[in-house]
Amino acid sequence: MATSREPTLGVHLLETITRGMYSEPFHSIREYIQNAYDSIRKARRQGLIPSEEGEIVITLDETAKSLSIRDNGTGLSPEEAAVHLLDIGHSEKARSGADSDANAGFRGIGRMAGISYCKTLRFDTSCGDGKRCVVEFDAAGINRLTQRGQQPATIVQAINQNSRIHEVPSDDESHYLEVTLEGIDRNSPFLNEDLLHNYLAMNAPVPHDPRVWSYADRIYLLAKAAGYPSSLEDVPIRICDSDGNIQVDVRRPFKDTFQFANARDKKRRTVKVTSIEALPQDGEKGRGWWGWIAGHERQGTLNDIPFAGLRIRMHNIAIGDETILRMLFTTPSLARWCFGEIHITDLSLTPNAQRDHFEPSNEWDQLKATLREEIGSLEKAIRKESVERNKSLPAVIKKPVKLIEKAKNAIESGFLSHHAKQTTIESLEAEAEKLETQAKKTKWSETDRTELVELHEQMKQVTQEVRAVRRTGTDDALSHLNKQARNAVRTVFEVLKNELDERQFNVVQKKVHAALKPGNKRS
Repeated sequence: MATSREPTLGVHLLETITRGMYSEPFHSIREYIQNAYDSIRKARRQGLIPSEEGEIVITLDETAKSLSIRDNGTGLSPEEAAVHLLDIGHSEKARSGADSDANAGFRGIGRMAGISYCKTLRFDTSCGDGKRCVVEFDAAGINRLTQRGQQPATIVQAINQNSRIHEVPSDDESHYLEVTLEGIDRNSPFLNEDLLHNYLAMNAPVPHDPRVWSYADRIYLLAKAAGYPSSLEDVPIRICDSDGNIQVDVRRPFKDTFQFANARDKKRRTVKVTSIEALPQDGEKGRGWWGWIAGHERQGTLNDIPFAGLRIRMHNIAIGDETILRMLFTTPSLARWCFGEIHITDLSLTPNAQRDHFEPSNEWDQLKATLREEIGSLEKAIRKESVERNKSLPAVIKKPVKLIEKAKNAIESGFLSHHAKQTTIESLEAEAEKLETQAKKTKWSETDRTELVELHEQMKQVTQEVRAVRRTGTDDALSHLNKQARNAVRTVFEVLKNELDERQFNVVQKKVHAALKPGNKRS
């Protein structure tokens, strides 16, 4: 006989939605940043704080092995805290509506993200009504319940047995929420300031750095022209030490000028950004996305550059990394010849729980087709630039390279005559002048221009070596003759030079040198 019963949700499911879902530790920190970001933007919309204010402060305490994330968003009342912080998979953000559509998160599971990476997980919050609420989880106790050999337990039992909530009167009328992870493993990347900073710079909705990046305003204008300026809404994130001293003001990593390791010759090459171009390239709006790409001299794969490639963001938070769009290139290696961003504005597209891709859907398939077409045009342009550069540079340097080689051979074997020496000097100087003019043209990449400059310097050096040559083949051949005989031979050479082309003259001159060589019976 069938009977109705409530389904049991075992504690191992909690493990799945914590460590299983956030296998990359920093992804759990991203969840807390995302929640803080949503709270700050809500506070801005409600007028609790001015639109240009709001901040997230991360405090690292290596001694105490703790990390806290505090925002000055709306905060929670004790009643709200009991619901929002103890319930799992239940979020008001999931409701449809203009307000909820602005949120980056909506599943209601991110608050538990750090439970697998600490011994105690604590939330301290206030909505500014004079009441402060603290919710604390014994993370170590919850994690023990998921180990082999433990008595079966449900998620509800695990939460009830290993959490406590208490209200604390407060005279402070500030609104905030602070989440603290205590008892972090000493080898955890959470305690590495550099790793944390680099992760947040790439993934969090932080501002650009005007000290090294002068194109933030241009990018904003593109977002505004596309009709989505709010997709760039940001919030400052500061990393502080245990005494509250700011260690790092996290900013986006883009730079006007940077260097990368060239894969071909392993040399460091300089890239200078010259413009920011709109995506889509045809300027059409209303496709559910907009984007930008940096205009610069594309010299090869941007190795060891953290922002290389095209990356997707939604609500100004990264979705995965550059591999999502790299797979849309017919030649994936070309994806890292450039850098830029695609901002998704179509809210029918849903990031997956890990935020490393999108949930499969017809909308995502349609967007991929559009992006593949856009990337195809970009890929074609990169190939064309590469072909033109490779075609033109060899043509320019072909003659100078041969001339340098010929001059070095002549220095080693000896110049036939002072005339030959002077002709070589004039040829080297003429080609050096042409190279100097070429190097000033704007069409060359930084790599090509460097090669032209280096070749020009090499020609100048070889010219000096040619000038330094004192004796020629003619000097050696005529050295045993008296002055009158030497002048006579030189007069004959002048006549022959005027009557013969250069190749014929050189042949005859060599034969005369051989005939006049000391010891020759005919000399």
